[in-house]
Amino acid sequence: MSALLSLRRISLSFPRGRRHLVPVLSDVSLQIARGEVLAVLAQRAQGKTSLLRVAAGMQRPNRGEVLFDGESLWHMSDRRRARLLRERIALVEAGAPALDVPVLTGVALPLLATHGRRAAYGRAQDALAQVGAGDCAEQRWSELADWERALVALAHGVVREPELLLVDDLTVTLGLGESDEIARMLEQLAAERGLGVLICANDAGAVAGAQRVASLRGGELLLAPRERPEPAPTTGATVLDFPGERPQQASS
Repeated sequence: MSALLSLRRISLSFPRGRRHLVPVLSDVSLQIARGEVLAVLAQRAQGKTSLLRVAAGMQRPNRGEVLFDGESLWHMSDRRRARLLRERIALVEAGAPALDVPVLTGVALPLLATHGRRAAYGRAQDALAQVGAGDCAEQRWSELADWERALVALAHGVVREPELLLVDDLTVTLGLGESDEIARMLEQLAAERGLGVLICANDAGAVAGAQRVASLRGGELLLAPRERPEPAPTTGATVLDFPGERPQQASS
């Protein structure tokens, strides 16, 4: 598969005072294909948000190259890069929206200028329904539970039908079951729409639907494919295998 997103040897530092630089990303490389979900696990202040902003073309790295669909983001004009972020790349964040309006209006707003009111609201309704947040359409952000806020944030990301979805710590306030459901939903969106999905989270439940999992620590990315286990052959009896012992049949 050809890569939808490629990060090649990305390094990023921020100044602290006059003489010091704080390294955030160090020689980070990754690739994401269409239809693939890659999850990056990291604790707070380990560079998750910076990684996503670099991938979106919102933060220029100090060194390295970011390619989207084979083209370098930083060889494009500012106008073209901004258009990519509006139309083909979506960044999903868990924070409150800038405007305190009903959920349906908030999801439709980015489409009003290009699609017209009827089409924008129609697509917003479809996006909310697809993620299971249709009942939230007339509510405001302050009235939503954490689970509903995560779904609405996801609707904000998919309403423009992007090709690359970047998800920043969307499950941080959710329980394990809810995190797992969000992960499975992202896996389904990637498969059905051919999306490339990059998830950054500190919650292991967020990686349930990922084909590959990486960890980010001290600015370094450790990436390895994750094999999905094959189902065990059915023998008509449950087998419990204890280390150092022969397998035992479970008593019924």
